[in-house]
Amino acid sequence: YGLIVSFLCLLISCDNSSNNSNNNNNPNSFNLLYVNNNASNVILTPSLSWQNATDPDGDTVKYTLLIDKTTDLENDELPTTIVATDLNTNFFTLTTSLLFETNYKWYVIATDGNGGSTASSNVFTFTTAPEDFVNHAPNPFSLLSPANGAVDVDLKPVLSWQSTNDPDMDNVFYDIYFGVNAQTATMIGQGFTNPLTSYVFQNNLATNTTYYWYVVAYDVFGATQMSATFSFTTGNGSSPNGTITLINSNAISSQQGRFGHQMVNYNGKLWILGGRVLENGSGFESNDVWNSSDDGTTWIQVKPNTPESSTSFKRSQEHQAVVFNNEMWVLDGNGNTAHKSTDGITWSTVPFSGAVADNTHYAPRNQHQAVVFNNRLWIIGGNAGGILQSDVWSTDGALNANNEVTWTQNKPNDDSAFSARTGHQVVAFKNKLWLIGGSPQGTAELNDVWSSSDGSNWNLVTNNAPFTTRTEHVCVVQNNGERLWLIGGDGLDPNNTNIADSLNDIWYTDDGQNWVLYKQHVSDDTSGEVFKGREEFDAVATSNAIIVTMGKNNTTFLNDSYKINTQ
Repeated sequence: YGLIVSFLCLLISCDNSSNNSNNNNNPNSFNLLYVNNNASNVILTPSLSWQNATDPDGDTVKYTLLIDKTTDLENDELPTTIVATDLNTNFFTLTTSLLFETNYKWYVIATDGNGGSTASSNVFTFTTAPEDFVNHAPNPFSLLSPANGAVDVDLKPVLSWQSTNDPDMDNVFYDIYFGVNAQTATMIGQGFTNPLTSYVFQNNLATNTTYYWYVVAYDVFGATQMSATFSFTTGNGSSPNGTITLINSNAISSQQGRFGHQMVNYNGKLWILGGRVLENGSGFESNDVWNSSDDGTTWIQVKPNTPESSTSFKRSQEHQAVVFNNEMWVLDGNGNTAHKSTDGITWSTVPFSGAVADNTHYAPRNQHQAVVFNNRLWIIGGNAGGILQSDVWSTDGALNANNEVTWTQNKPNDDSAFSARTGHQVVAFKNKLWLIGGSPQGTAELNDVWSSSDGSNWNLVTNNAPFTTRTEHVCVVQNNGERLWLIGGDGLDPNNTNIADSLNDIWYTDDGQNWVLYKQHVSDDTSGEVFKGREEFDAVATSNAIIVTMGKNNTTFLNDSYKINTQ
């Protein structure tokens, strides 16, 4: 025992920190993190962690972990049994089992190699589980982004991983470890919980540098599950990866902005159709048509705003547009009619059979969604005369014997799956329809995700995706079909969930369930260099990018266009 005390006195000079005659400064103070103080039912080989202790002189800090049974100590006596020493990391998993139903006390000493040392600011206790207590570690999970071996990575990357659960239904927490060496990676984030499974760097990483990272998931009893270790290499700071690039700050120069418009990618051009336009200081609903042959850099007017007629779709900011059967289709807002065109100039009314009264045609509506899936055109949800809908209708677009299109109801307006809503998004992705978010009747916005392989039967993927609740966002499938993107919308500010805002965060998923944060929300978007938060905008995929146009920032019309790199 005397030898142990002598060793400890050398470490900390029998005080909380030691001094030396070479003007060396001790490591800075630090706290224990986990296993939590006074934790119970802790497994016999728990993982213990603590904050990194920085050194004022820049010395390398190493750690010594000490643990003792509380019954072996008197009053406030510190543990003296050294479990591990010369540690380069701020965590350690015990390899020798502790005793069942025993109370332990532990703390850590940080040393700088030059005679300086500092004990942790706190001392924790915990009690191990009884012999018959059964606890399982969280289930295995994977890292998502940046991909393992990725190069030319942005200097402020977002580390993202799959969420996991616990077989015992315990709460799951995540710690993130990161560094230039896989063996000495240190904890940079601690205590993350579902659905937050991403870490955002606030400062730039070094250029052209390889980094390693992994995540440890754990439950409240000390059982851990470690991910694989990924590496990535940063670029020189000019990489487009993880960025959104301004194309044109004044996309349609004769106007001051628009929102509620629709975009399609058709016959090698991008098209803008209708919306609420701000022109010469006056705002109005329009049915004008524009196209671009250079991915949104310049726009040419194809059709001006004209009076509503059988040869033009309705003036609206709440319509839908798709490419269907090699034609552009507009599903009118505040109506149940459709128009189609192959040139954007001449539009013909699509005749339909059936009637709303006998439930053989959908009710007039706005803020609905239209999508093409399995060679059919689908209409989902929306606002029908003040009554929100959860119904689903579809057509193959073929003319029947009366030269009319027949619409089929695939799901009635009921609560059998997703709730009635507006401002949602529906896309076709990896052989399924996906419905995401929106605004239900009389309640806050949603961040749920639903999927269906037939449009009739819907499955809840998650009721609480990692992005905040929102409406009037946009979801786009990139050109190769491998990734689904979510952009902006009107919802809760992720930085202050007490505030609703026009959002500018960007997310993506490769499976519809695990979402990766591509660009974090910037609350202060007043700078001209910031991609402004936006709602009621639109976006389409091109060969290697997603083009975003216009919308509104709270009540301000936007007239810009941006490109999101998807390579």
